[in-house]
Amino acid sequence: MTTQSGESFNRFKEEENLYYYLTIMSLLDGVPIIDLELELKLQEELENYSACSGINKAIKEADYKTYKDLKLIAEELHNKYNF
Repeated sequence: MTTQSGESFNRFKEEENLYYYLTIMSLLDGVPIIDLELELKLQEELENYSACSGINKAIKEADYKTYKDLKLIAEELHNKYNF
């Protein structure tokens, strides 16, 4: 039996992973980090915490991951979730 909080957590993680994937794809497409930080600020104002978490995670990883690493992460997420 799945609890209400368990369902909410799963929904949060799925949405977080979607925003993580979308942000990585944006980085791979050459979107400047400043633009992604503006999106993060907007999502904070909207109190969309799963989006904030995913966007923030991708921005932080962009500091130390290579383009190749980010591309591999995007491919893995795409295959796992069929985005």
